[in-house]
Amino acid sequence: MPYLLALPGIALLLAILYPFLTGVYWSFTSYRLTRGGPEFNWGRNYLTLFSTGTGWNAVGVTLVYAVTVVVVEVVIGILLALALNHGKYGNVFRIIIVLPLLMPPVIAALMWKVMLTENGVVNWVLREFGGQGLLWFNGPDTALLTVMLVDVWLYTPFVVLLMQAALRSVPTELREASAVDGAGAVRHFFSITLPLTVPVLVIVMAFRGIDSLKMFDVIYTTTKGGPVDATTNLHVLAYLEGIRNLNFGAAMAALVILWVLCYAMSYVLLKARRRDMAA
Repeated sequence: MPYLLALPGIALLLAILYPFLTGVYWSFTSYRLTRGGPEFNWGRNYLTLFSTGTGWNAVGVTLVYAVTVVVVEVVIGILLALALNHGKYGNVFRIIIVLPLLMPPVIAALMWKVMLTENGVVNWVLREFGGQGLLWFNGPDTALLTVMLVDVWLYTPFVVLLMQAALRSVPTELREASAVDGAGAVRHFFSITLPLTVPVLVIVMAFRGIDSLKMFDVIYTTTKGGPVDATTNLHVLAYLEGIRNLNFGAAMAALVILWVLCYAMSYVLLKARRRDMAA
């Protein structure tokens, strides 16, 4: 009888595993919608992705994008959380900072795309102050940085909210004791505040890291992976292969590689958190 209670969980697990394992199988097939059912090809999709350089470019863009935005968002988020935690008008500024989180990512991306066009408001302001307008989303050297800028604007409030909650959980007695011992604000932060907020920081990095690795909506809305594959990460590559080219095998190969990256990041961060809790 007790085993019956586990049946819903087992059913849910099977419901998750079936499409996942089906996708992994498709990644080892030459499955095109225009050619009928999948035919096993012994991993030729992976060889094609990396032999042509398309896969390496997508992996590189995915990693550069994820690492950059996570580092920038965490640094800015911690600084803003500290400022709001000690500021007099913290509640007012918290309401303002959280506004980007209330906006759907596609709408936010479209808004930034309009503002950063060649004749958009941002280039107009730059020209008014004697500067030159930039290509922003249309330049091979600026497109990825511009998309990262949108991501930082959109998701830094998430980091701020969680880190501010973590900062408020630090006992005031420790802050008062460190002040009595003559520790300055910087020493107090790195010796007391930061170590006590590491568990929350790891969770923040895990959530933002996974979201950044599989980012699609902001990138596709603003650049569609261009120009010249400058912003084509693994998720966008899978969409282009699966939806545009109807090459489901290559699309699933890209998504399997993306899953491996997400799993590796989660494993490293959660292992670091367990080590910190055990210490």
